[in-house]
Amino acid sequence: MPEGWAADLTAADTAAYERRMPPRTDASLRLIAHLDLAAASGIALHDDKLYVIADDQLELAVYDLLGKRTGRIALLPGVLPVEHAARKAHKPDFEALIALPDGSLLALGSGSTPQRRRGAWLQLTAAEPEARAVELADLYAALAGELPELNIEGGAVLGSSLYLCSRGNGARLENALLQLDLERVLRALQRERRLTADCIVGLQRVQLGQLDAVPLSLTDLAVDADGLIFAAAAEASANTYDDGACAGSVLGRLSRDGHASDPVTMAAGIKIEGICSAGARELYAVADADDPDAQAPLFAVDWVH
Repeated sequence: MPEGWAADLTAADTAAYERRMPPRTDASLRLIAHLDLAAASGIALHDDKLYVIADDQLELAVYDLLGKRTGRIALLPGVLPVEHAARKAHKPDFEALIALPDGSLLALGSGSTPQRRRGAWLQLTAAEPEARAVELADLYAALAGELPELNIEGGAVLGSSLYLCSRGNGARLENALLQLDLERVLRALQRERRLTADCIVGLQRVQLGQLDAVPLSLTDLAVDADGLIFAAAAEASANTYDDGACAGSVLGRLSRDGHASDPVTMAAGIKIEGICSAGARELYAVADADDPDAQAPLFAVDWVH
């Protein structure tokens, strides 16, 4: 692991969490559909198809651009328990879905428990797309050494880097932007389907402030022509495992050194979990109501900055 890849959290950084980052204005959300799954946590766009992961499923759901289900692809073998508590304990907790430049998708578990340090790599260009399991234990152990409450929630490719975001919804409130070397990641996926600490280039803490007196925490990343876009939710949770009431979500810009700016509020009470770019001025977004009986909404978001 390169020396100096992690940036120290100073007392001034910690105090910054007490500052409110006032959102600039409301974003324009347009409901496209309610999807036939709950707990949507990540979304990617490829060849006019939307790919959606849910944090309580072992499969990837495929939709057309109007939110109609067109397929499903198993990410990991097996069957999860039906009972809620048992399912939560055993699920891989897929939270990040990343479109890679070679036409593949990478789904990552959150890493918030040992059970959640698994991923899946899917080549969409194959005649019959098939996911292959990816081992994340070594990579996540290295990251957890700097982020004890590691909780990978999203990611995006920008230039020669794969950026991941760790959600600071635990007691430490440690939001972070993690930078991986894209070439090393692709090589590791192709050769051994195991990501290690050697992929890490840098780590930057991210200060987000609050929304309605609730700390904001990163839930996903996307890119446009100007760089990284972040989504963050204001969820009153005491730790990275349990859910809490959500005051709403924010979109904004995130520099490569972890500086958040231009925050824009979303509709109150909606926890945006996944975003992806749909062109120069629009994003797709999915939300999670933390209710296994609620259908996840799919939104189009006007993004004009």
